[in-house]
Amino acid sequence: MAKRSSKLSEKWISQTREMFRDFLNFTNFPDPERQGERGPKFKYPEWLIMFIAVMSVKLKIKTYIQIHKMAMQYWEIISDGLDLPPISERQLRDRLKKICHHPRKPATFIFQMFPELEQ
Repeated sequence: MAKRSSKLSEKWISQTREMFRDFLNFTNFPDPERQGERGPKFKYPEWLIMFIAVMSVKLKIKTYIQIHKMAMQYWEIISDGLDLPPISERQLRDRLKKICHHPRKPATFIFQMFPELEQ
């Protein structure tokens, strides 16, 4: 059986993450700190959840469990510069749903920012 190769390299993740953050900063994209006005503070920044969604589309991942597994595989690169433990599968799933990202129906912003990922 042939060995499967990843569609992601550490270099691609780092470069795309930096470009993604620069774009969000340039456009003054709001980074909410909490859910609603009185909800609990988010431990993981919104841009990080959005970037995980971008990576899941790049890899054509079809389930939340697989998205979490991918996030754990690349966690050190994804969370570079952040002093955060890996996100739980349940918390990642809930946050992805809040940004309207579903494995078989990705969030619209992904194709607006990365048209090359559209199938």
